[in-house]
Formats: sequence, C-alpha cells, structure tokens
Amino acid sequence: MILAQAVEAAPATTQVVETVAVEGTPAPAGDPAQQPPGFGMSTLLIWILIFVGFYFILIRPQTKRQKAMQKMQNELKVGDSVYTQSGIIGKIVSLDETTVTLQVSEGTRIPFLRAAVSALVNTPEAK
Repeated sequence: MILAQAVEAAPATTQVVETVAVEGTPAPAGDPAQQPPGFGMSTLLIWILIFVGFYFILIRPQTKRQKAMQKMQNELKVGDSVYTQSGIIGKIVSLDETTVTLQVSEGTRIPFLRAAVSALVNTPEAK
C-alpha cells in the first residue's frame, strides 16, 4: 500500500516533443538527406597537401640519389679508385657492361658487379 501511494505522488516528468517541418524552414537535424559533417573540400585539401609534402620530403630526394648513383656507375672508367658497398677500396683495372674488376693490392684483383660500386675515392691530383 505504501508503494502504491508513492507511485501516485510522483509527478510525471516525461515530455514529448514533436518536430513539424514547415515550408520555407530548414529541415530538422536528423534528416538523412544531409551530408555528415566533417568531410568536405577542406578535408580533401588537407590529404592532398600531406601527400605533396611526403613527395617532396621523402620520394623526390631518394629518386635524385638513385639517378646520381646510376650516372656515376655508368661513367666509371679504367684507373678510377672506388669504394664498394662492402667497404673495399680499389682501382678499376677492367670494365664490361655488368662487372668491374678492382685491384685491391699488388697482384689481387676482385670482380664486382657495377651496382656494387658506391662512390669514387677523392684523390688529390699531383701537380
């Protein structure tokens, strides 16, 4: 009996709100015809700028280094002193299309692939 009196004494707090679309007014916020917020031209522009930044920071310098390395390897000639990727320093004694033969000491000649040559040794020229 006490429970029944408590239920009857409690005020009703539930309210029903009805939304009515009137001609000439904007549609309610829950209308599925509207685009979801957050994706638009500004977001697309940001992604494009990020890609362009990565291109100029990472991709382009690496491509330049590869081209310079390929050019150096194609311009090798007999008599050049070079470093290999494995750290061997030697003088070129013969060349062909794919290999380079280095003289690393008197009487020691080692064949390498051209791609294994990583740099020319800077030697001061005698005057």
